[in-house]
Amino acid sequence: MPVTYSYDSLTDMNHHLRTWQHEALENYHQSLAAGATSLLWEATPGSGKTTAALQVGLHQLETGRAQRLIIVVPTAHLRTQWAQAAAQSGLQLDSHFGRKVRLAADYHGLVVTYHQVAKRPQFFGQLSRGAMVVLDEIHHAADGLLWGNSLRLAFEPARFILSLSGTAFRSDNNTIPFVRYDDDISQPDYVYAYGRAIEDSVCRSVAFFTYGGDVAWSEDDEVIQVSFTDHLQHTTASRRLRAALDPNSGWIRQMLEEAHAMLLETRQEQPEAGGLLVAADQDHARQLAQLLAEVSHTRPTVVLSDDNEASRKIKRYTASRNEWLVACNMVSEGVDIPRLRVGIYATTVTTKLYFRQFLGRIVRVTPQPAGVQVAYCYLPADIRLKILAEQIEREQRHHIAAQLEPEVLELEDEELPPEKDPTPVWQALHATNSGLESIIVHGGQLTLWNDPSLAPPQAQMKRAVEQRVAERVAPLTKSERKAELSQTISSLVAQYHHKTGEPYHHIHAALNRTQRVNSQGECTEEQLEKRIELLRTWINR
Repeated sequence: MPVTYSYDSLTDMNHHLRTWQHEALENYHQSLAAGATSLLWEATPGSGKTTAALQVGLHQLETGRAQRLIIVVPTAHLRTQWAQAAAQSGLQLDSHFGRKVRLAADYHGLVVTYHQVAKRPQFFGQLSRGAMVVLDEIHHAADGLLWGNSLRLAFEPARFILSLSGTAFRSDNNTIPFVRYDDDISQPDYVYAYGRAIEDSVCRSVAFFTYGGDVAWSEDDEVIQVSFTDHLQHTTASRRLRAALDPNSGWIRQMLEEAHAMLLETRQEQPEAGGLLVAADQDHARQLAQLLAEVSHTRPTVVLSDDNEASRKIKRYTASRNEWLVACNMVSEGVDIPRLRVGIYATTVTTKLYFRQFLGRIVRVTPQPAGVQVAYCYLPADIRLKILAEQIEREQRHHIAAQLEPEVLELEDEELPPEKDPTPVWQALHATNSGLESIIVHGGQLTLWNDPSLAPPQAQMKRAVEQRVAERVAPLTKSERKAELSQTISSLVAQYHHKTGEPYHHIHAALNRTQRVNSQGECTEEQLEKRIELLRTWINR
């Protein structure tokens, strides 16, 4: 007997959608009316992409456009998470779909990993006929690579494809399948940036606490000693970071102690608040978990990718009030643990993508506590990580063969998987942590002291950070709101120019004629909002 849909649930969910999710769904309906068969939505990690995507899936099934849903995710754990979210929307998805020939009749669809698709692209090509496909975290796939080629083969027959990403950029020059490019820059159909998510109270602001000091290591019988204030070449900077994060060097202990103190302070307002430590690899995770246990006097939950119990451990941790979760790559992306408030970035990976996905784990706003919610991230004062922290609220796109500024180019060169050290005689030596070097909030440094030895206590720093964040999320004045709307209009005008070739001044003139105004400067707030609607309609027709 075929499954049925919970349309009452669909209607009820629409009443509880966030503003940006309503906007994204409007983008979908406009694009569908214009004949589009694929979309890319970029929404910052933690903002609720899954909920919005499932609304599209419900509409596709309800209207008969699609016969089934196929959700593709990066990791096995996310299969269960998507199936659970879908069940709340009245959809039943098979999250254990393996080598079956066909989908059981009591499912609306299935959830599989990119790896599963790569192994059987022809099979999924047959299954996707008449289906709607959601490609979650699409930046994992690229044309010319195994996953990218497999996706095209598997899903080009699909009725409709919705690609999702919180970080839709790659560090290589491979295009992302089913993504439009204009002048070698990816063109999303809808964007919900982190900065706006903060202002909408959808995501928490992040305060970054950076720690400096001196580290040393021996290599080929040579002892090298450097400071975090030294400007180093690519390889030496990576060695410095590796040495600092080595539990045997002694450097990281102080950072763990102060991160734990902040977690305890945060639990005064949110008793179930948790902390996440991400390590470089599995051995490193085990070592740091032991050290964190000594510091916190509690036993952290350790989640490793080769652990068959990993998904169950994450689920138990999520539902508990345990303090710390330690992992390497298991929770870098997509895993939903809203109670995480403190993060320790103790990995040698310095890519934009990994850094932003890690932060996505600690920025999800919860119903309680009321008022300003802040996430706290602790990390070494590595210049590459500090640049990423300062740029966290900037929108970025995937550039193919992009011309980058020198300092950014140096950062991009770092975006490679960390190489195994070819010399077996490398060893971290004793290091000295000089203490908290800086606090970065909203891309700028928060100055509370001049001497590292005089750093204020955790409670005082927490209050200062919350005050800075509160200033940022205060209600916008009409002038600020109109400036924000004008910025959105400029972006949409540029999109329309790239699509049609129409000169910018001709586009503005057409808008003025349509709205019967002499210039955009005399538009009311309501007229500016209408101008945005007009531009989106023109772009999608």
